[in-house]
Amino acid sequence: MTSSVPPRFGFRFASLMLVVLAAVSACDGSGQRGGDDPFGPAIVRLGDAVASEVGGTPIYVSDVRREALAQGLVRQGENLSASSPVFSQILDELIDQRLLALEARRLGLQDSDEARRRLSTAEERILGNILLETIVDGAVTENELRRIYDEQVKIQERDDEVRARSILVETEEEAQEIVGQLAGGADFAQLALERSLDTSTRYEGGDMGYFTPDMVTPPFARAAFNTPIGRIARPFETEFGWIVLKVEDRRAEEADTFEEMRPRIVRYLTMEEIADTLDHLNSPGAVVRYTGNVEDQPMPAGAAVDPLEGIVPEEEDDGVSAAPGAALEPALETPPAEDGSDSAAADGEAADPSR
Repeated sequence: MTSSVPPRFGFRFASLMLVVLAAVSACDGSGQRGGDDPFGPAIVRLGDAVASEVGGTPIYVSDVRREALAQGLVRQGENLSASSPVFSQILDELIDQRLLALEARRLGLQDSDEARRRLSTAEERILGNILLETIVDGAVTENELRRIYDEQVKIQERDDEVRARSILVETEEEAQEIVGQLAGGADFAQLALERSLDTSTRYEGGDMGYFTPDMVTPPFARAAFNTPIGRIARPFETEFGWIVLKVEDRRAEEADTFEEMRPRIVRYLTMEEIADTLDHLNSPGAVVRYTGNVEDQPMPAGAAVDPLEGIVPEEEDDGVSAAPGAALEPALETPPAEDGSDSAAADGEAADPSR
């Protein structure tokens, strides 16, 4: 398949949807709403509903769903029912956050220099993200997605796929015996069920399905792709034993569908728009970097270090190229085993000798 081309920038774009603490609300000692309430009264927004009231301030259903999306607990466009455990979990978190924020405001902490600095930083991040979201939303159109998809289908290199059946035995003598039985008219699927040690395929009559050369070991690839359809390959040895292989079919590898490739194209276009925007904004003279030994400058008096500030999750490398005309390489989507191992064997089954 095609190789991935390095992105134009050496940074990782962490997220367009950074989660920051909401502005805290004012309340008096009795817990009633004061005259200056940044959260607004507990009334229903247009098309929205109040999920909870904390100290007289509302937390809306949309707030819960937005937070669940930001934490990756739901996907974009996925409905989150108010009766689901995820909804209750996120609502509890937002209630705790609001309680802390209200208490901080009661103590007047919102007026401290440190609070103003952090709120200013949060506002800067939010505005930057909203700008990028607006730009990307205008660029990532259905027509553009289709255009990129058509380009990718044309330039992707596709291998032949072979469908084969296999029988795994311990010795060469057993393999040759099975070849003799097949030559005498025995049914391959029945022999696989009776004789094969490969428990991952024996109950399917040894059927391995379709595979490309890079999906199997070199001995398997050589035997499968050098044997005509309907013929039995010469038995060959692997680390698991001896293999008798029959080629059932051969076809050109199918291209990914538009829906399969869509998430990768969206990420590709998003990164392109971000890079183009930063290229445009970072014009000569727009940024001045002051050199000097800034490490020797002391921390401002009374300034606390926020242990969470600036810590954002890095996106995994999805293999998407950011170079125009380069094929988009799909991400590795096979999840690890639940016990953390990468073994192909589970519950006492033999490992697949083709892999």
